Amino acid sequence: MTSELALASLDREELTELSLTVRAAATESGYPERVRELESQREDPGLDRSLWALLSDDIGLAGVGLPEAVGGLGGLAEILAVTEALGATLAPVPFLTSTVASGQILNASGSAALPYLERIAAGEIAAPAITDSRGRFTEAGVACTSDGTHVSGVVRFVSYGASAAFYVVAARTSTGIDLFAVEAPDASAAALTSLDFSRPLATVTFDSAVAVRLTEGGSGLAAVERGLDIALLAVAAEQLGGAQHCFDMTLEYIKLRRQFNREIGSFQAIKHRMADALIQVEMARAGLERTTWDHSGNLAADAAVCKAWGSDAFNALSAEAIQLHGGVGFTWEHDAHLYFRRARFDAAFLGDAAFHRERIATLLDW
Repeated sequence: MTSELALASLDREELTELSLTVRAAATESGYPERVRELESQREDPGLDRSLWALLSDDIGLAGVGLPEAVGGLGGLAEILAVTEALGATLAPVPFLTSTVASGQILNASGSAALPYLERIAAGEIAAPAITDSRGRFTEAGVACTSDGTHVSGVVRFVSYGASAAFYVVAARTSTGIDLFAVEAPDASAAALTSLDFSRPLATVTFDSAVAVRLTEGGSGLAAVERGLDIALLAVAAEQLGGAQHCFDMTLEYIKLRRQFNREIGSFQAIKHRMADALIQVEMARAGLERTTWDHSGNLAADAAVCKAWGSDAFNALSAEAIQLHGGVGFTWEHDAHLYFRRARFDAAFLGDAAFHRERIATLLDW
């Protein structure tokens, strides 16, 4: 099994078709409108299992970017096409957490991870228990320890932690940081209140939980870093999808809303604000395009740049959507606040823009 991720299996036209298919499936399932219903959902918080079954079983998304040996297909371009479509619709599914983050970490872990990759490709939900007390991954912030067969520790901000079938855990051992797989019944997950109804979080406690060792000799650190670089690019693509949707729905609104007997989109101040918004979207898109088709060879730096730009763009566009929609933009009934919630969640997820700009400086020896 190789840990190398192909750039693409589909051409650009086929990638567009894939994105449209995913977006249509989510839209026909009622999203983003149905995200409001998730606020009061107690079982599997923030998760639509029927939609995930449709996307994973019928369309095959659970295996995107995973090795062909486990039933996977595609590469980085396919991952980004899917996450952009999911971001545009706020689909409450664990593609980013399970298939991308957990899948890519396991893919970089060696042959011991193969059975768990097969489970992910079959649609089971895996959650990476790797985050520190601020929801980021840092070597110093690894909270769990292991004697080689058991894992102990508490991990906060585990995405889809309350719905996972198993966890991919980073733990300190006598030889460094290694990876372990822990089945969900052997751990305890307590759901947290999330700003974004469609992005659930949990605190997961491992009390001498039985664990299967996946890496040796401290090689788990490199596997997590490699997998998270792919996950950060996927988050950036999700942010791009959300930002583009905010731009599109705002553009439609200012073409229709009239004041002083004119469409508000004809006002120069509004034009300037929309032009600035479009620049933000296109900068985020350009970063992902470059990384996908003409990358620098420094995946970690590319991922940090795209995450920082994506966070800035989505934060700005979601706020602008609320402002330019006027009074209706502040209401519960309008979708703008749902995108605002997702933008703030994604900006903090796995490190905010400031965190990743510091990473860029370190990676490039600035």
